[in-house]
Amino acid sequence: MYQQILRALAAAVPGGAYALVPKRIAGLIDYSKGYWNTFYPWGGPMNGQTARLEIARAIIEKYQIEQIIETGTYRGTTTEWFAQFNVPVLSVETHEQFAAFSRRRLRHLPNVRIECCDSTTAVKAWAADSGITSKRTLFYLDAHWKDHLPLREELELIDQYFKSWIAIVDDFKVANDPDYGFDDYGDGKVLDLDYIRKCKLSDFVAFFPEVAGKWETGLKRGCVVLVANRDGAATCRAMPLLRPATGD
Repeated sequence: MYQQILRALAAAVPGGAYALVPKRIAGLIDYSKGYWNTFYPWGGPMNGQTARLEIARAIIEKYQIEQIIETGTYRGTTTEWFAQFNVPVLSVETHEQFAAFSRRRLRHLPNVRIECCDSTTAVKAWAADSGITSKRTLFYLDAHWKDHLPLREELELIDQYFKSWIAIVDDFKVANDPDYGFDDYGDGKVLDLDYIRKCKLSDFVAFFPEVAGKWETGLKRGCVVLVANRDGAATCRAMPLLRPATGD
């Protein structure tokens, strides 16, 4: 009955009036339509990038990751992929419509928790819980969008409060590989190594994908892998899919 009501609403609301629907209801209507490109807007998890997926899989395995924290749930496509590893997955989405869609989509997965708020607010709340901060954690940082760039605050909170962490940052400039796309929000807001170096991090080691951008699938967006300390970086150095980052 609930699904029938949502489908009826989807059919009754004209396109021009859709913006007037409460965002939470709009997210549920989106789900009820069942369109493939709504569930997989970028071609699959992690932008449809198979090399990126294998990097994440190797990190989860080799580091024996105990939980995954994602900033920027969007439609929950990557969140759903992470959930398959049967560890707690905490995700945050600032847009109420996307959060409602993802909660409905993933409600059958007991290891997934989705918050609807700013990513730094969520990370601060999780940082106050020792049961969360004590676990080996993979962060997937993808909350940056248009003029919203919380990455520096996210990384500084992670470095300050989490005991053992490794992070994958999406939309990042891969040095010496112009085939990978990246985000540039203007002066001082380019997602590159200089941006990371200006963050107040106690110690970190950075790695880029070994696979050349021209051979990546999907959107071919760049990324960087950040390891919390030099002792923990040895595992990444042994991964064929990663190479030590060099300056631009």
